[in-house]
Amino acid sequence: MDGAADTSPEAPAGGRAGIAGPTPSVAGSAGHTEVVVGDGVPQFVAARGGRLYVWTETHACCTGGLTLLETAVAPPQRRSFRSAPLPADGFEVWFDAGRRAPPRTLTLELGRRGRRVRAFWNDCAYVD
Repeated sequence: MDGAADTSPEAPAGGRAGIAGPTPSVAGSAGHTEVVVGDGVPQFVAARGGRLYVWTETHACCTGGLTLLETAVAPPQRRSFRSAPLPADGFEVWFDAGRRAPPRTLTLELGRRGRRVRAFWNDCAYVD
């Protein structure tokens, strides 16, 4: 691998689904992963280019490794996204589950200050 992120949108993003409202909407699903989008996320991502990258990152912990989800609106360095993007509420979600089977649900919400998107794996802040 050359370490460059694949940002080509050759695969279709899928259809738009879900309705923006006071509760998170189910934006779509691809394979076995359903994307649930919270309020403000589509506007946040659209204003920053229309793509959200989500990937797993393992951190060292006193009891072993802890795997969390990271997000960015630009492709991260040294990470490739080879699968087609997941359909979302008017934007693309490029998701890399690493060597794990993908989650049933990938939930996207704006952080408390509205400056970043937080991702949850089957409603958990960590990957189980």
